[in-house]
Formats: sequence, structure tokens, C-alpha cells
Amino acid sequence: MKRSVMFTTETAAGEPEQKQERRERRAAPVAAARSGMTLLTDPAWLVRTLWARKGLIILAAVAGAILAGLASLLVPPKYVSTAQLFIDPRDLRVLQNEVSPNASGGDPTSITSYLESQARIIASDSIKAPVVLSEGLDKDPEFGGEAPKSGLARLMADFLPRSGAPDHDGLVYALAALDKNVSVRRGERTFVIDISVTAREAAKAARIANALANTYLENQASVRADAAQRATVALTARLEELRNRLRIAEEKAERYKEANNIVGVGAGKSMSEEQLALNNAQLVALRTRVTEARAKYDQTMAARPAGIEAGAVPEAVASNTMTALRSQLGAALAKEADLLASLGSRHPALAAAQAQTRDARRQIADELSRIARSAKVELDRAVEAERQIARRVDQLTTTQYAAGRASVELRELEREVESSRVVYDAFLRRARETGELAGIDTTNARVISAAMPPLEKSGIGRRTIAMLGGVAGGGVGAALALGLALFSAASRPVPRREREDAEGEDPVAAKREPVASVSGRPAPAMSDGASAAAPSPSKPGWRRFVAIQGGQPERTPDILQTAAAPLLASLPAVRHRRWRRAEGETRSVFQAKAHLVDAIDKPNAGFAKAIRTARTALAGQGMGKEPGNHRRILVLGLRPHAGVSTLALNWALDAALAGLPAMLVDAGTGDDSLTRVYAPEAGAGLHEIVAGSVGLVRAALQDEGTGLFFLPRVGRTDLVTPAQIETGFLDKARRFGPIVIDGGAIGSDPLAQGFADAADDIVLILREGEIGDGDLARANSALGANAAKLRGFVVNES
Repeated sequence: MKRSVMFTTETAAGEPEQKQERRERRAAPVAAARSGMTLLTDPAWLVRTLWARKGLIILAAVAGAILAGLASLLVPPKYVSTAQLFIDPRDLRVLQNEVSPNASGGDPTSITSYLESQARIIASDSIKAPVVLSEGLDKDPEFGGEAPKSGLARLMADFLPRSGAPDHDGLVYALAALDKNVSVRRGERTFVIDISVTAREAAKAARIANALANTYLENQASVRADAAQRATVALTARLEELRNRLRIAEEKAERYKEANNIVGVGAGKSMSEEQLALNNAQLVALRTRVTEARAKYDQTMAARPAGIEAGAVPEAVASNTMTALRSQLGAALAKEADLLASLGSRHPALAAAQAQTRDARRQIADELSRIARSAKVELDRAVEAERQIARRVDQLTTTQYAAGRASVELRELEREVESSRVVYDAFLRRARETGELAGIDTTNARVISAAMPPLEKSGIGRRTIAMLGGVAGGGVGAALALGLALFSAASRPVPRREREDAEGEDPVAAKREPVASVSGRPAPAMSDGASAAAPSPSKPGWRRFVAIQGGQPERTPDILQTAAAPLLASLPAVRHRRWRRAEGETRSVFQAKAHLVDAIDKPNAGFAKAIRTARTALAGQGMGKEPGNHRRILVLGLRPHAGVSTLALNWALDAALAGLPAMLVDAGTGDDSLTRVYAPEAGAGLHEIVAGSVGLVRAALQDEGTGLFFLPRVGRTDLVTPAQIETGFLDKARRFGPIVIDGGAIGSDPLAQGFADAADDIVLILREGEIGDGDLARANSALGANAAKLRGFVVNES
């Protein structure tokens, strides 16, 4: 509630004449002082007084200008020269494994930290000290060096006793002077570092700036070379120890093999294992051979000459000899048949043919017997070979069991040998790499702009100093003129009426009853315990004004007086804006656009103060589980075009300018929504965050001027559920607070209803004069169970 001061009158009780005279004498200085204050608040009197004493003011202004001009001659000139270094966090990659790799990666925070660290290195004494020595600054009087003494000064220094203080160390003084005259800063969003040096000579400033840049580059190369050299020395020192450890492990493994008769044949196998494998293969082959020989023998024994004569020749007895005998038998039988048919059965030639046939059959039987004997011999030989190989396999198997038990310890020894060999090889290779790397500069930095002697001096020019001195002298002259005028006015007699008005309050009036204010309502009691006295016409005395606290309260719409939530603030109308901020003066993306941002442009105006009052009033309520400054606040409009976006935007900006990690979320719609005005090309929003495809920090946009984070409304927000808003967005945004959501008109969008379910507080904004009797009821119905979160109203008076 606003508080004003109203006045009423009362009469003092009659007093003795002597007391009144004493009170008049005490009140005379007070009346004179109040009269002087009254004159200072009178613009007409001020103009007349200053014009009457314009000569004094002009004289003081001229004197101030002359003194300032003379003082500027005593101020030594300052020249600022700047050298620019480009430092790429991604160093030149010469080897696969660098000695001092750059760990910045692609994280913007790591890159920024790396560049800021390099800027601190440039400003450190390790870079400045070589520059002091190389440029001779320790002997330069401008940088604290001791000027050379000559003549009388040297004689006096020789004859005067020493004070016992340490000798003048020019290096220490030069470093202290460079701390004041050297500025190292990184350009915003760049890899460029500016090295600025201030000196009395332009050439000296440029020379020192270039020396700092070159010394930094040499220092970085030297540091990396030293690191590589130290790594090489350390690795080389360890090589001998690793070599001895490898040799001891190998000797131990070989002694164990010799003691257990383990002979390796390569591929991790011992000789016994190799022999057992070969014998097993031979045993399998011999068993196959025995089976084949037995089958051949059985087939041979089953064969009969008659069957062979009939043409049934088994494979086992098939041979060239048997084929020839069968052909011979066939020819004999054919001849016998021919003779029998032509000569008859008693002819001598037939008897000879029959004898030839019997001889062929006998040869076939003999050949069959021979094949059978040969198959028997082959079978016996295969069986004997199988028996011998099987006995050998049994022996090797028994030996292998014993060797296997011994191989357990051997494998442990071989693993130790292998690990020692791997470590030794790695150290040996790394030592050679670092040794070669010591002579290679991998720093990816260079001077992109060498410092040049500046053409003009820096700082305020002599003409400007003289003008400022004139203005200051004019101000002193004006103050002197007003003081003389007030002194003259105080020396005149004080009118009796002024003394009467300057009297103090009568103690008797402290217990009078309060009077009514001009509004007809009872005036509230004062906070200090005193109350205003009612007029008493029966007791004549001095008229006296008494301040009554309170006054007219801030007017609240009648319909809101019955609401459960309080009125947080009334936003005054902003009209007749007489100025426009130039394009180059903006420091925030929210400026010079469609929405009013008095929280930035005019923080002391009534609109910004009303926003601040509403925010602090809501933070002071502290309802719920979250602290007052880390709430989720949903701003809704009672009707469309109530000013929801402007209120939410200025609310979040005021919190961000107060140093809070505030976030502004756009859940509104329309052509003048925050997203369409400030981020029409945004690519990610709430739906991508809850879906997990984009992180919160990558989707939110940060205003560099105020630090405010802004989450635009893009993508398929119609697919976002209240549960996803709570778990997929607000849980990830716990480090932000307050989170201000622009919800648009109440009941106009399902997304705003989802935020209402997840919000901690709901603030309702309405335009003055646009409140109907059923609007609040409809608002409560639209909010449903979330109506309990309604924390207050804001009235838009525009």
C-alpha cells in the first residue's frame, strides 16, 4: 500500500507570555534554517540569485579552466599499444601420444578456462621478468628504475651514511610497475588475446607489448621442450631397471623348463605335446588302414575261382594278372567250344584244348591264393603297427599329464616374462619418441597483429580537462553564490509568523484523539505511537501542521478485494517515451524489440519498480518445498492481450539482473509470442529436452547482456505431457531459479495447463477495467485443483 502525508490543524493551549517568548527565541534559528531550505526549493529565487551573481560564477569557471589546464601540463602523456596473439587450444598433433596433450577437448567451458589460463600466464612474472631484463626496464625511471647519479648527487650519496635498508632492486620495482601498466584480456568468443601496454613513449609501449608476445611464445616452446626432456630422462632412467627385470624373468622361465624337461617347438606348444599330436594322428591313420586291410582280406578269402570264371571279380582280387588269366581262360574255353563243334569229342586237338583250359583255371586259383596270402601279410603288419603306436600314445599321454602339471607354473612365468617385455618395449619406444619431440614446437599460437607505436595519446585530452575544470569551477561559483545569498537572507530578522510555524509540537497534544482525513475515513494511527490532535476552537493558540501517516491507499479493483490471493502490484501505463535507444547501445537481445523491457532500459521507473515489488513479494511468501528464489512461476492472463509476455519477460529479467540464475520459458502462442519475437530460428525446445535428444543447456539460449536463460517454444509441444514436464524438464532445471513460464491466456493452450500442474506458483495478470463478475469463477474452474497455487494478481493499468 502506498503511503502519503496529509495535514490538519490544531490550536495550542494558552501559555504564559514569558514561556512563549522563550520558545520564540529557541525557535528563531530553526525558522531561519527552514526559510533557507524553502529558498533552495524555489526555482525562481535560484535563477534570480545565480543571474545576479553571474560575474562570480564566470570568474570561478575561468579560474577552474585555467587551473585544470595547468594541471594537465603536469600530467605525463600516456600511450597504449596493443599486440594480438592467436592461441588455438588444439595444439599441433605431431605424435599419436603427446607428452603434454591439450585436455580442453570440445567443451566450451574447458576452452574458455584454457584461454583464461594462458592470459594469466602472459600476465605472470615468469613472462614479465625476461622482458624487464631484455628491455632494460629495471633501469628505466618510468618503471621504478633508479636514475644514474652524477655530480653532486653522487658525492652526497658517497659521503652520507647508509640507512641499513636493502639495495634498490630494479627488477622488483619494474615488475610492480608492469602489473599496473600491462593489461591482458581475451576477446569475447574468440581465441585472440590482446596484450596492451601503457607507457610515456609510444615506441616503448609497442616494444614492450611485442616483447611480451614473443617471450610468451618462446616460454611455451621452452616449457614443452623441458617437459619432453624431463619425460625422456625419467623414461631412460627406468629402462635399465626394466631390462634387468625382463632378463631375470626370462632366465627363471628357462631354468624351470630345463628342470622339468619342457622343450618348446613354437606356437606355445612343447615337444611332448607335438609328439602326442603326431602319434594320435598316426594311430587314427593306422586304425583306418587295419580296417581296410581286414576288409580286403575277408573279401579275398570269400572269393572263389568259379565266381571269378563267371565274371564276379571282387575289388580286392582285381589285378592285371587276374585280368590276363581270365582273358586266357576265356580264349581257351572259346577254342574248346569251336573244336568240339567242328571235330567232335574224340579228336586229339580237342583234348589239347581241354588241357589248356584246365591249365588256365589252375593259374587263376594260384593267383587267388597268392592275393589272399598277400592280404593276410598286410593285415598282420597293420595290426602290429597299430599296437605299437597305441602303446606309444599311452606313454606320451602319461608323460603329458606330468608335463601339464609343470606347465601351470611355466605359464605363470611366461606371463610375467611377457608383461615385463611389453612394459620394457613401451618405455623404450616412448623414450625415443619424447627424445625426438623435445626439438619440436607443438604450440599452436602466433602473433597475428604486432604492436605499433600509437599515433595519439590515451586518456582525457588537455582540452577536455580544461572544459571539465571550467564546469567544476562554475559549479563551485554557483554554490558560493547561493551560499552568500543564503547568508544574507539569514542575517535579516525572521518574521514572527515564520517563527510561529517553526515551533515544536505541544506535549499536551500527544493524547488528543485522531481527526478524520479529507477522504472522510478514519486516519490510521501513526507507527511511532503519536496520534494527530483534533482541533479545539475553545482554546486559542498557534496554528501548527501535524503529519498523519497513511493517506489514500493504493486502489484495488473491487472484485479482487474478495479474492483469496493478494494484489502483488499494479503496472503503471508507460506513455510518451521521448527517446529511443540507439542500435549500438543495446546490451541485451531483449532490447529494441516488440516488448517493453523497462527492467533493463529504465530500472528506476515506476514500471520496473512495480515488477520488482511483485517479484520480491512472491519470493517472500516462501510457500511449498522450494525456496522463494527457486520457484517455478506460471504467469497467466485472465483474458487475451492482458500483457502476460511483457510481465513474464520483465519478471525474469529483474531476477537475472539481481544475480539469480533465472530462466524464462515460452509456453504462449500468437504472433507476438516471445519465441517469434526473439528466437524465430531456434532449432530445439521443450519436446527435444523431454525426449532426450538435446540437453537442457544446448536447447536453452542465454542472453549475454543479462545472463538470462530463455527456452523457446519450438517443435512438437503438443506431444509433451505434464509428467514429462516434471521429470524430463523441471528436474533437469533444478539449478535454475526462478523459472518463469509465459502461459498466455488462461485455458487457451494445453501446454500451459501442463505447466500449471508442475508449477509452484501461479500469478494472474488482468487489465484494469476489463474484469467481469464471472471472470474469477471461470479462472478457478479452468485451473481446477491448481487454483490453490494462485499466489496473487497483477493489474495492468495500460
